[in-house]
Amino acid sequence: MSKKTMAIMCSGSFLLGMGHIMRTLVIAEAVKNLFNIVYISKSSKEYAAGVNELKKRGYDVYYEEDGIDADILLADSYDMTEIRLSELRKKYGRLIYIDDLHCLSYYDCDIIINKCFMAENLIYNTPKECEILLGTKYALLRSEFQNASPTAVKEKAENVLITMGGTDPKNTSVKILNILKDCPYTFNVAVGNSFSETGKSNLKNLTVSNKNIILHMNPKMAELISKCDLAVTANGGTTHEIASLGVPQISLSIAENQNAPMKFGENNGLFIYAGKEEDIIPQDFLFLFNSLMADFEKRKQISETEKQIVNKNGVSLIAQIIIKKCIIQ
Repeated sequence: MSKKTMAIMCSGSFLLGMGHIMRTLVIAEAVKNLFNIVYISKSSKEYAAGVNELKKRGYDVYYEEDGIDADILLADSYDMTEIRLSELRKKYGRLIYIDDLHCLSYYDCDIIINKCFMAENLIYNTPKECEILLGTKYALLRSEFQNASPTAVKEKAENVLITMGGTDPKNTSVKILNILKDCPYTFNVAVGNSFSETGKSNLKNLTVSNKNIILHMNPKMAELISKCDLAVTANGGTTHEIASLGVPQISLSIAENQNAPMKFGENNGLFIYAGKEEDIIPQDFLFLFNSLMADFEKRKQISETEKQIVNKNGVSLIAQIIIKKCIIQ
């Protein structure tokens, strides 16, 4: 029996970020032996970073106006409306939708995936036959995190990770480092593929007079995270990855839709929420950071909660449901 074709519709850019690309790649890698995988991206030049990343991974990329045919569509986009979802389901027959926003009145889909911290409390209006996969039970962790062992929390914290994901459009890493650079710790900065040249230059300038700042260009993230005692990160897939390794973290939101999951995560002991990026007050953030670095028991408590909440096998569960829904049925 010939393989069915799964088209994945998503885009990545410097401003949008690479989160949609990276989390769909996790699913693509999990099911690629059973499906022919192709990608569909927006064609504007601003999305070239996402297209280049996908091609580098060996996937064929088409554009939305190409009208590519497939048996199943996996969509990950904030541009969806109720009408658009219904059109896509009618066109492709099977529709899987990764959702963060929970803002539509009806989701005409075969499978809904929302892996956010608070998602299991949400109610989705869908067709009766739709599989609704909610919460960190379905965390989309890359294989390097699925196979990595959790880290032990050290009583004396020394190494800090600064990561804002694959891109950093607001230069948040520089902002955080300017607040923390005089602290007696080593700051390991993850610099993603899609950082702007200006952002990279600003970070390199900081290392000239601050020998405790080390830049890691496109690092193996599981390996880097495991070496650190505390992480400062923006909400997103990286938050789940850090949590899966049990590394305590201070999280901040850089987009409006991140605020509610962040508050939920803090209320449930998953991390310390520092608030919106634009509202950070340097002296308050410095106090928060130093307090957590010095509080071994608090860091250990966060670590234990993280490891209990985030399911390392979430992508395997999703793959099984996709296979059942799109091949067996």
